[in-house]
Amino acid sequence: MNAIDPASLPLRDIHLPTAIAWWPPAPGWWLLAITLTLGPLSIGLWWRWRQRTRLRRDALLAFAQLKSAGCGGHELAIGISELLRRVALALDITMDQRQLLDAQWLSRLALIAPGLSDNDALRAALIEAPYNPHIAYDRDALLMAVERWLLALPRRVVKLHHV
Repeated sequence: MNAIDPASLPLRDIHLPTAIAWWPPAPGWWLLAITLTLGPLSIGLWWRWRQRTRLRRDALLAFAQLKSAGCGGHELAIGISELLRRVALALDITMDQRQLLDAQWLSRLALIAPGLSDNDALRAALIEAPYNPHIAYDRDALLMAVERWLLALPRRVVKLHHV
């Protein structure tokens, strides 16, 4: 029986693998880093967009409630006047609405968004009807013009030049 001498064999010692490097990270870490970066950023952008469009949504909701309430001519004119003044004040906080009368008020509304000062019949409905219950005006034309005006509102608070 031939005995092999282990010292005569050309064997090397055990080699351990190299240590695992911390760079580049595994794909799961990349995904986590992207999620932690883009998640709050996208939530912040969504929240900012939501706040910018909030005034328009709230105004359209109040308008729909006013429209569906079935108000008469005078009550509808009062409700629309209040809604327009609230929206105008929310968009231009420097405006003193108490000083704006008649044509100045309509030109202020036209500065904010177009669509209300085009028709003379609408002028009477917006200026005189909230204060005089005997003024006759075209209800449907007023509702369509106010809805157009609300849809054309700017998306953010603006500082307008005073009339």
